[in-house]
Amino acid sequence: MTISNLSQFAQLVAQFRQKQGMSQGQLAQATRLSRTYVYHLEVGRRSNPSLHVVESIARALELTNEERRLLYAAYTRLTGQQIDDQPPESVLLDFGELAHLLVQNTSYPAHSLDRLWFLHSWNEAAIMLFEVQQEVASHEKRHLLELVFEPRLRRHFHSWESLARRLVSDFQYNTRTLTHLPEYKELWKQLRALPEFRRIAAATYPEGKPDPSFVFHVQHSELGRLALRTATTVFTGINTYSMVSYVPGDQHTLEIYRKYKWQPD
Repeated sequence: MTISNLSQFAQLVAQFRQKQGMSQGQLAQATRLSRTYVYHLEVGRRSNPSLHVVESIARALELTNEERRLLYAAYTRLTGQQIDDQPPESVLLDFGELAHLLVQNTSYPAHSLDRLWFLHSWNEAAIMLFEVQQEVASHEKRHLLELVFEPRLRRHFHSWESLARRLVSDFQYNTRTLTHLPEYKELWKQLRALPEFRRIAAATYPEGKPDPSFVFHVQHSELGRLALRTATTVFTGINTYSMVSYVPGDQHTLEIYRKYKWQPD
């Protein structure tokens, strides 16, 4: 190991981070490292980071194939450890395609979200359950919080205020490492144009890592009151895509699910 090799790896980490407009603290959150550790990487005080650390940095910074190749090569020169790079991206399904396939092939009502919580795909069960035929038919890119705060749909949710606060808090926590992105800033501007969102967001703050599952109630125009429990599948460590399934939360809802064949045998 030489000083030049060490500084090359450190400089690349700092260079790629700055290119993404991320602070050291944001990179630390995205990779689940400490801010001190990221600082030490960039000033060359960490001479033997693990493979997991380098791969996490590459994912968090969304490096191109060429950028990742440069970072991995510098890492190998620094530590002597080889990294088996991923196959070309064209060979693999991207996470959006994978999310769509899983959503369409689960019997439970389900949809997928991208990392900013834009709705990516629905299955027919979820469209019927939440009565969003009109919104889905428009083919517009919709945000989950936009639908929750949609006046026409609010009446479907029991204890809407509590649910809205819960979702706003979870959204702020899950996107805390993305606030530097121009698309996040544009989204936040659009959401704040909704009066009820602006009111709730002003008094709601992330309360730590969200629980992986929670129960809420909806009032369906034909099926009556249903208790739903969320079940979330995350596709990568940086939440590029996730699938949210809704499973029965009580016996009555379980019977409805069985009637419509949403409950697997």
